[in-house]
Amino acid sequence: MLSLLILLFSGFALIRFAVSQWRAIWISSANQPVSDSLQLTAGIDAAAIGAGDFGRLMTLCDQLSPELKTRSPWLKEVSLYYRVIANLERITGAKIPSISSWAKQEMKTCARYVAVVLDQNLSMNLDRRLAAQSN
Repeated sequence: MLSLLILLFSGFALIRFAVSQWRAIWISSANQPVSDSLQLTAGIDAAAIGAGDFGRLMTLCDQLSPELKTRSPWLKEVSLYYRVIANLERITGAKIPSISSWAKQEMKTCARYVAVVLDQNLSMNLDRRLAAQSN
């Protein structure tokens, strides 16, 4: 019985560590600067990217870089995480303001991550086109 308890505790600790590591990776990516070209393309000020911009940024991903969802690391997972947190925020709403504000901040970070990934992809595509033209 004690060994089963140790196994369950170890499994829980491992899962918690994995989730924390995953969040640290995409949160650090979300803190990267966004170029002016994405701001002009998306019509969104980088400093004003909010939780509500996630859908528009994902639509831009589909329009400008349809392959991005399959090639980009963590984009599917962040999208799933966003939907879960958005549902949690909608359910808690005004009932539990602390959870609601935390959820909005998490959703904002998700939107910022999508903006950074889209910006990096557009920059790489532009670099490839310029390299192809110079050859």
